[in-house]
Amino acid sequence: MGRYFSIKSVFKIIFIIIAVILTTFIMYSFSDALSIAKIDFADKSHKSSDYYQKSLDDNAINNGENQAAYINKSSSAVVMEASTLRVLGGQNKDVRLEMASTTKVMTALVVIENADLDKAVKIPDEAVGIEGSSIYLKKNEIWTIRDLLYGLMLRSGNDAATALAIVTGGSIDGFVDMMNKRAEQLGLANTHFQNPHGLHGDQHYTSAYDLAVISSTAMQNKTFKEIVGCKMYTVEANQTHPTYYLANKNKMLGLYDGANGVKTGYTKDSGRCLVSAAERNGMQLVCVVLNIYDTYNTCSVYLDKAFQQYAPVAVGKQGDTMSEISVDGVNYGIALQNDLVLPLKDGELMGLTCNFEIDADLSAPLKKASVIGKILFYHDNRLLFSANIVNIEEIVDTGVLRKLSAYTGEMRISIENGEIKQIFSGYGDSVETRS
Repeated sequence: MGRYFSIKSVFKIIFIIIAVILTTFIMYSFSDALSIAKIDFADKSHKSSDYYQKSLDDNAINNGENQAAYINKSSSAVVMEASTLRVLGGQNKDVRLEMASTTKVMTALVVIENADLDKAVKIPDEAVGIEGSSIYLKKNEIWTIRDLLYGLMLRSGNDAATALAIVTGGSIDGFVDMMNKRAEQLGLANTHFQNPHGLHGDQHYTSAYDLAVISSTAMQNKTFKEIVGCKMYTVEANQTHPTYYLANKNKMLGLYDGANGVKTGYTKDSGRCLVSAAERNGMQLVCVVLNIYDTYNTCSVYLDKAFQQYAPVAVGKQGDTMSEISVDGVNYGIALQNDLVLPLKDGELMGLTCNFEIDADLSAPLKKASVIGKILFYHDNRLLFSANIVNIEEIVDTGVLRKLSAYTGEMRISIENGEIKQIFSGYGDSVETRS
């Protein structure tokens, strides 16, 4: 049998051939089914994407009146014009949610407002080895506060946040108190901080609206705006650390035309969060999304809609008389110190209520064109913005200031074809009409 196969060997060969044929058939069938499944999934994904886009297009600018399919009770969004804090669109904007590293917008703002940014500081031991995103600080390294701010906002360093909190507030708790006091100053009803970096805390939350107010306020600060708009920053080496090259994690800076900030965020508890900002045609917008998976696309659609529908309109010029009051037979005019610009859309009629806030420390006499306080503008019972006011004539009687502080009024603005048709300003029993 040396030259021939045994019957047993022949059966083995036949069995192997049959097994190979069956295996090939099964694999082919499975592969074909998988391909069909992939095609079906791709088709469904495409349809889902179309629906997602449509829901954004239909609901992006509605001030929360409808609920788009992609937003539920645990997510929110808002788009806001930064100088006036006017809401141009959003949903669930007052829902309290975790905000992850977008917390660092307030951290940076408080540091910038309270610290010498060029001061060199030693990294405290408490700032080393903080969990989460890091720039890998080491104990006793010497950094300037400015460089730490870039590490905070570009690389989202939790260690940088901790170091900045300690050197600015004396301790983490002390700095968190500063953060919460700043939130209170901004009139935020749905914000509370427990830490400077955004890691989970049971009492660490904000809302899309509140975070947009914080971010809009921060974007009015030249230093903050410069930091968050930077794509790449170099921290020069010194005797304690090497050169660091910090690339900004915020992809919006490269994806969206006019993007100039602000901050990304993510934890398992918060989901994906993003504060984005963009400036076009002299209008600075801020968009906040909390716990939304596709943050970049969502922000892009909100911003696109706002830029398409709204434009900055000068509704008051520097020197325009806002009120004229009479005291003891003498008339005193109150005027705007600077131009007053609002984001408006064509065909819109907008009503604002106004209060005067007069500086309590002023005393007569006051020279012409002195800043005597602010006029506060409210819309839907929210403070939108304020504008400095000046006196047109010299004020020699403090009774003028007392009377002015009690004045309230309203402003109604109608715009058509890009032009303001009428502005009515009522103060006390008088109504002044301008066209």
